[in-house]
Amino acid sequence: MGDGAVGKTSLLKRFIENTFDPDYKGTIGVQFMTKKVELENQFVKLVIWDVAGQSRFTSYRHLYLKDADGVILVYDITRYPTFENLEKWVEDAVKYTEQDIQIAVLANKKDLSGNRNVTEEEGRLYSALREAVLFSETSAKTGENVEKAFLELAKNMIKVSRQNK
Repeated sequence: MGDGAVGKTSLLKRFIENTFDPDYKGTIGVQFMTKKVELENQFVKLVIWDVAGQSRFTSYRHLYLKDADGVILVYDITRYPTFENLEKWVEDAVKYTEQDIQIAVLANKKDLSGNRNVTEEEGRLYSALREAVLFSETSAKTGENVEKAFLELAKNMIKVSRQNK
């Protein structure tokens, strides 16, 4: 979840397909992708929903949040308003999901550090205040920290699922 053009789809494609397309095409509505991974000696199928960030899609976003075990909040380190808007995304996530939802905060576009407008410290502090299970600075373009972040969130979701049984 996150504002339009922060790189949500690019992060997902980097994780699923290990590809990056520099020609931005905004997500229309919702799409999903799956990936089977081995975590803690078992195979897990991750189903990841990519929800459009534009406000015109707000009315049905909650349908895809209802049964989510985890949420990835994404902002663009070069665009401060995308960081400021994280709070509205958190509110949606908390409002429409179960109480033990696992939240990850990803600061994307680390490859553009020269144009940075949000410090890593600001991102870490926000994540801590929101009790996110992880914070990471990522680059969908280079792949830096992308797989690690997705897998870490998945591990946390499995851990919580086991505790709740």
